[in-house]
Amino acid sequence: MPGYSSLMEIIASRYHYILNGCEYSKETCVPMIVRPLGWGCRLAFFMFSVVFLLMAMARDINPLNQYGFSRERDAEGTLVNDDTDAFEWYVVSTYVVWVVSILTEVLSYLVGRGGGGKAPHQGQCSAFPMILCNRVSLSGDARCLNGMILLVWFLGFGVAASTMLYTTMCHMFVKRNLYFSWLFVVFIVSTVLSTLADAISLGGIDGLAVQNRPASYLAALRVVVIVPLLLFFSVFFLFMCSPPWNSI
Repeated sequence: MPGYSSLMEIIASRYHYILNGCEYSKETCVPMIVRPLGWGCRLAFFMFSVVFLLMAMARDINPLNQYGFSRERDAEGTLVNDDTDAFEWYVVSTYVVWVVSILTEVLSYLVGRGGGGKAPHQGQCSAFPMILCNRVSLSGDARCLNGMILLVWFLGFGVAASTMLYTTMCHMFVKRNLYFSWLFVVFIVSTVLSTLADAISLGGIDGLAVQNRPASYLAALRVVVIVPLLLFFSVFFLFMCSPPWNSI
């Protein structure tokens, strides 16, 4: 870790040390594979959320607002009373953790791209700022315009992903939908891999800690606190909603 680093960033950087086989002198193939794989999973997660919303709005019965966080429904899924479900508080808590994770992820890109971090060099992707890999600061005369575009771009991804997670969890909780359960498993795996990609990208001469310190801290916060909490809530939520592997 270059220069002064917070305890959160130091703990998060240990993932690279472990995945690298406790090797300091050179980087092994494991982090070299996990890094692009995690970035690809992040891109797939957010792009799929947009496709998911478009496909849902094209259906005769829009699944986005079909259910809520309550099981007090008849066979057609219609809410029959307003009694509070004993498990509803946990479902809401799980969704809140997911929203916090997505919001922190989006903010790390907004802060990283729009912040005054280290100027990008020739080998870094700063010319096409809408990618979901690094967080190199924007440069050039159109920096303010690009910043406004990115604000809409990344916040739009956050809203789309949060709406997709809400729909997925509602269908899992109310209807015990097997397909949505497997989709939820894919979301968990994608989030974990993308978080690991951030963890192994903190240090080094081109790491997040050099590119932008606030973005580095937000990424480390997700690695150390938010995503482990998300993983705990999500796995237990899967078991409470009848896990999909029970049908195999």
